[in-house]
Amino acid sequence: MRGATILVFSLALGAAAEAAEDPYAPADALSVAPIFRKCTGSKLPEYQKGACLDDAAKALRVQMKAEVDRKLAAIDAVARRPPSPGSLAGPADAEAWRKAFLAAQAAFEEYDRLHCDSLYDFDLHGGSAAGQIASACKIRHLVARINELRS
Repeated sequence: MRGATILVFSLALGAAAEAAEDPYAPADALSVAPIFRKCTGSKLPEYQKGACLDDAAKALRVQMKAEVDRKLAAIDAVARRPPSPGSLAGPADAEAWRKAFLAAQAAFEEYDRLHCDSLYDFDLHGGSAAGQIASACKIRHLVARINELRS
């Protein structure tokens, strides 16, 4: 099981290094590294590591929902602006943006579910590390999506 912890942690470090190099990352960008450090420490028993990663993914889903709501509020604000050539304004622009944004969000959620669940179900065949790896996958995706929504 130690190999799974090392794999999860190495995946976290790679994602953190990429986020630090992103010139378009928001000022308040999240990183997966602190989550993985907290959840994969050597003092935690394996069953607590899995629960910690799962809880972190659930908390990130709540955070992502708040970012989606914030983005939808920004889209609603566009609807109240008077139409103006060359800028997003008015109900038609807001409706087109809302439709595109909600489609993109649904596609993200479907990709996240299918990709991370396939790690558990197929790649690792439900083995002892499969839950941790699937949760780590969801954490990486959620952190990236939250950062995208904040930019």
